[in-house]
Amino acid sequence: MRKKATWWSFFALICGFLLTQIPTTFVLAEGGCNAPELICKAARNQDISLTFRDRCSYEQRAHIELYKKEKDGSSGKLEKLRETTVKVEPSPTPDETGKLLVNNRVVADTDDKGKPKGKVDPNARTGLASGAFLDLLFFPLLPEKISNLEFEELPNTNERYKGEKLFRFGPKPGASNLTLASGKVYVNAQTGAVLTVQIEGLHNLKTFDKVLEKLERVVATIDYSEFDSKYRMPTLATGGGISDVTRFKGIFKFTFEEGKYVQVLKLQ
Repeated sequence: MRKKATWWSFFALICGFLLTQIPTTFVLAEGGCNAPELICKAARNQDISLTFRDRCSYEQRAHIELYKKEKDGSSGKLEKLRETTVKVEPSPTPDETGKLLVNNRVVADTDDKGKPKGKVDPNARTGLASGAFLDLLFFPLLPEKISNLEFEELPNTNERYKGEKLFRFGPKPGASNLTLASGKVYVNAQTGAVLTVQIEGLHNLKTFDKVLEKLERVVATIDYSEFDSKYRMPTLATGGGISDVTRFKGIFKFTFEEGKYVQVLKLQ
């Protein structure tokens, strides 16, 4: 959702160089997309996929582990373990700014030791209540971000993606007014459909949320699945990082799953 996040959206996430440069052709694509042609296609697909997702009901499930950070920087004992499942549904009417809001209902939850709760509060506040932070990871190539990113095509030696294209992306020098991700993306060599995104870092987090500025490191691998033959949905994400956020300090690992999409609002 394209909306302001609270610090709880950090828990939603918690709820993963250099290669020979290959010359890349840049084109001024439809809408003024000054990037490699396949990246422009990927950006358009991310845009229509997010728009469609915003009009669907779906389930999100997060498994989070938080470990004590030792003085040498290594991970120590497990301090928190939580699993949460939330049903997400869009509001039938937009807010005063025209943005779609979402209603969230907790359907399964545990305490911080991973023990299932006997009685689940459907209105409990959890990190899954805000998707804005997750969207930084799941949709890093939206059209409005492309002009602030630079791209480099890399050799693809991964047998899993044989025949597909691999690009590195990251903020352009001086791009400091927008929170951006950096990493790699595998895209379909013909359509530009996003297959997998590997997030290696987030930049300018203070422009997004001052609390999340204390998030020292985030890495994630997001796999996308095709839905309705044209949308690419972020159905599985794994990763981790280091947090200095109050009440969530330490080294964390997470697995995030999303699915059971059902369109409930019409596309405009």
